[in-house]
Amino acid sequence: MAYFLVMGGLALSLCLLVGWSLWRVLRWLVRRLGASGKGRKTARAKRPAKSRAETRSMKKDETSARATTSKARQATPRGPWRLTRALAPLASAWPMALVVGLLYGGTRLAEYGMGARPHTAPAAYHRLVEALGWGAIGLIVVAVVGLVASWRCR
Repeated sequence: MAYFLVMGGLALSLCLLVGWSLWRVLRWLVRRLGASGKGRKTARAKRPAKSRAETRSMKKDETSARATTSKARQATPRGPWRLTRALAPLASAWPMALVVGLLYGGTRLAEYGMGARPHTAPAAYHRLVEALGWGAIGLIVVAVVGLVASWRCR
């Protein structure tokens, strides 16, 4: 009976994990595809046109400013890279890492309980517990990388 409860809980949590991941990916795709057609065209159309003389004078000012502040730029830190800004939202993986870690602990405890009885647990269950442990470690690593990236972006 405990085996069916544990396996049912694992099946439910895996379905929730796959469904949530699929939902997030689909929302991201819809946002990317929806914004590519509308947002970029309107942003270009709303940009004010500058005369050629203004752009030439701005370029001359920029080159003179670059020459005077080149030493100061080397001392100041740069902004975060694109990769860092892309990894910053991964800090929200903490709740999922916590859930998977708790599931791993529960299944490990059930595995220990199954070992104390005279019947042996199925070999697939041991592999599932091991895979769940590696998944928990992977999610914790992803969450830590996201946390460090969000800290760097701030």
